[in-house]
Amino acid sequence: MTLPSLEFWSLHLGACLATGLLAWALGLGLHRTLHLSHASRGYWLAVWTLAALPTAAALALRGLGPETSSWPITPSLPLPVLSDGGAWSGLAAASPATSAAASTLRDWLEPLLAALYFSGAIVAALRWWSGLRAVRRIVAASRPFDGAVNDTSVAAECRRLCESGIELRTIDHATSPFAVCLPRPTILVPAALSAQMSDEQLRMVLRHEAVHLARRDPQRAAAMRLVQVVLWFDPFLRLIAQRVQIAAELRCDADAIADRTEQRRSYAQAYLQTLRLSAGLPLPASAAAFSRKDPGHHRLRIAHMIEGDRRRRVPSALRWVLAATALIAGAAIASVQIGATPTTNTAATSRPALMRSLPSAVSNTAAKAAPRPAVATAAAAAAANAEIEFSSPMRKPRISGHFGEVGPPRTNPHRGLDFAAARGTPVHAPAAGVVVAATERYDDAPNYGTVVVLDHGGGWQSLYAHLDAYEVQLGQQVASGERIGRVGSTGKVTGPHVHVEMLRNGQRVDPEPLLR
Repeated sequence: MTLPSLEFWSLHLGACLATGLLAWALGLGLHRTLHLSHASRGYWLAVWTLAALPTAAALALRGLGPETSSWPITPSLPLPVLSDGGAWSGLAAASPATSAAASTLRDWLEPLLAALYFSGAIVAALRWWSGLRAVRRIVAASRPFDGAVNDTSVAAECRRLCESGIELRTIDHATSPFAVCLPRPTILVPAALSAQMSDEQLRMVLRHEAVHLARRDPQRAAAMRLVQVVLWFDPFLRLIAQRVQIAAELRCDADAIADRTEQRRSYAQAYLQTLRLSAGLPLPASAAAFSRKDPGHHRLRIAHMIEGDRRRRVPSALRWVLAATALIAGAAIASVQIGATPTTNTAATSRPALMRSLPSAVSNTAAKAAPRPAVATAAAAAAANAEIEFSSPMRKPRISGHFGEVGPPRTNPHRGLDFAAARGTPVHAPAAGVVVAATERYDDAPNYGTVVVLDHGGGWQSLYAHLDAYEVQLGQQVASGERIGRVGSTGKVTGPHVHVEMLRNGQRVDPEPLLR
């Protein structure tokens, strides 16, 4: 397993925050413009989906992508061993000290960002788990509901709930009434609160919690919380989730009151009694509907209880349009995000078993100390090429660096051929072959950047370095002329280009007479 690259963190963190901000701004703006009801739960669920879906889909695809394959492709020849100093194009060289500092900074930042992310996710998960344990303790200490029921309508409500499989229990904990779905659907009512309520108030409170269970709000809240644990760094996701919860509470309030409009003020008084009872006491995260730090939500809920909902509901046609728009926009954003995500094939750099078993520092030293194969002459390469026809990997080739060149900024002979082109220019396979490497870190040689290696058979291999991205997978069969990647400036470079190396039976040859 390799750590995600710096580009991975930048892409997904930026995309997640940008998508969350966009969804929050559009959702809030449309809500105010159309004067929609605060109880439009489906509307805010669509907004939340738009904010969470793209990054969640991109992360899931990366986790299930080709890097998890347990069947690495073994090339017919050992993969080329690289020299980490001779690949880059010397247009305006950066100093070795600057390059080393940048490499060190990257090597330091990547594990730091990974540690920060997983630390935040662990803290978010522990906070959630702590709230669940607190609720579980309350449920375990509860007892069967023993509130005095004098009103026939309340007694009928209690019987109806029991017949539908919902258990009623009393708790001594000073909190608001709440419902849980595990281990079985249960409504828990504080004993002190039920003693202060009238029978009608108690009936409406029980009805409110029963509607939560009927609409599977506890399961929905748990699923949203799980996503928020993964995307804990996105504040917009939490804001939208809070809107979903507000809408759910308002809808349950409306169902609890139903046609008994004369009981609106009585129900609001019961809610105020609940707030007074739990004032100053910590509420379990799974039992508290709103935060006390935002009294505006309480005022909104009380206003809805007394005055009803004066805003318009989302029309059915608009509901379908919004849902479809959210899914299409989310899929489009996810596609862009996934397409821009460089996936690292951890099995791409196949080495002898002994080299793989050694620590990286030892294997790097051994690789650098090993004698390099002799470089074949161009004439020998042309003669050996009789059985395979190669073509240029670029549609409009412009050579900026030749094989064997020596001189500033290079200290060793150039081991390949450089094609200068704009970033994003397609790079094509010069002949049919099998992808034996596609990775951002090839042979522990970061100066090469993103690399693809093709095995063409007959002892021939070709290597492409400094790619912006690759468009093939490990083990994929590619045809001559098929796109394998895009020109970039990854690794140690001074401008966008692709560095191409050709090998015949492990010996590097001059690519120029082969790739005309």
